[in-house]
Amino acid sequence: MNQNRDFYAGLLATAFFAIVLFVLIPIYVKVPSFIPGFAPPPDMWPRVVAIIGLVMGILAVVLTFPKMREASRQQVTGLGSRIISHKTLIARFVAVLIVFAAFVFGMPMVGFVPATILMLGVLFVMTGNFDRKFWMIGLALVFPVLLYLLFTEVTHTPFPEGMLFSGRLSGSLSDLVTLI
Repeated sequence: MNQNRDFYAGLLATAFFAIVLFVLIPIYVKVPSFIPGFAPPPDMWPRVVAIIGLVMGILAVVLTFPKMREASRQQVTGLGSRIISHKTLIARFVAVLIVFAAFVFGMPMVGFVPATILMLGVLFVMTGNFDRKFWMIGLALVFPVLLYLLFTEVTHTPFPEGMLFSGRLSGSLSDLVTLI
């Protein structure tokens, strides 16, 4: 059932990049009203990456339809038996949705780099392939740090640093309640 896995992966990528493009970038990337010279706006590269990811996700979904049609001609199963046979995949999908929601709501609290490291770590664990666990750990740690350095040092685009590590979070309970 490789075609179903490809469909769900494309659907998940499409949903993720749509959330990034239409929700996260407008909320968290501040664009000044005037940008001098030929400098690109701070939201240009995140939008480019999100649009490319969205197009690739949509393309992955569209390319699985011929495979799924061919597979549906060969066997006919009911919805209940499909749900039962794919309950692990459905549980992983729900867990990934929860991780994305935690990422969206947790990033203002802990910042971009720690939230992205945690999200990538969980997503790599969700793949279930532990043969390359050193690559998974390395990419989960190095990729967000490299993105952070690229955008902060090269393009001078600030990333959200989070209230927890920036010193803006005081120890009083009333401040914590207002954050939530």
